[in-house]
Amino acid sequence: MGSHILAGVTLITATSDSLLAGLSDTSDQTAWQAYVERYRPLLWRYGRRFGLGAAEAEDFCQDTLLAFAEGYRAGRYDRARGRLRSWLFGIARNVALKHLQRTPLEGAERSRWLERAAGEDPFAALWEKEWRLAVLRACLGEIEREVEPQTFRAFCLFAREGRAAAEVAAELDMTENAVFCARQRIVRRVRELLPSVEAVF
Repeated sequence: MGSHILAGVTLITATSDSLLAGLSDTSDQTAWQAYVERYRPLLWRYGRRFGLGAAEAEDFCQDTLLAFAEGYRAGRYDRARGRLRSWLFGIARNVALKHLQRTPLEGAERSRWLERAAGEDPFAALWEKEWRLAVLRACLGEIEREVEPQTFRAFCLFAREGRAAAEVAAELDMTENAVFCARQRIVRRVRELLPSVEAVF
C-alpha cells in the first residue's frame, strides 16, 4: 500500500470535497486519478460481491466512476440530502443492476440474482461493509508509511494472515514479543486514525 499525492496533500488527508472540487475541471487528470485511486477498489469489490464477473466488474467500475463524475458536474449531488457514500451507493447499485441484467445467466441462476438484487437492504449492508473496509485499508496505507517495513510486515503476517507469532518472529528475525508489540502498535494507530479518515473519505 502506498500513499498518493494530490496537490501536495496525501490522498488519505484529501477530503472528499477537495477530490470532488477537482472533478469540476474535466482537464484535471491529477484530480481524476486521485478520485479513481480512492474509490475504484471499493467499487471493484462491491461489483464482484454483487455477482459480476471480473471483466464485467472492470466495466462496472468505469461506468460508475463516470456516472458519478458526470452527475457531480451536472450539480446532481446535494450534500444536504445525504452523505457522499450514500449517493455513490445509489449510482453503483443502479449501474451494477444494469450490468447484471446483461449478464448471460441461465434460468434459476438468473432469477436468483435478479430477485436478490431487487431487495435493497442486503446490498446496502454489503456496501456499508465494503466502505468500512476501504476506510480501514486507507488507515493501514498511511500507517505503512509511518512505521518500519519490518514492523508492518510482522503485523500483516501475524494479525492479517493469522500466522503464529513464533513463525513470524523466525521469518523476520525478531523476538515473539516484538511481533506482539508490532500488532499492538498498529492496532492502536488504526484506532487513532479511524475517526479522521472516516471524516474525509
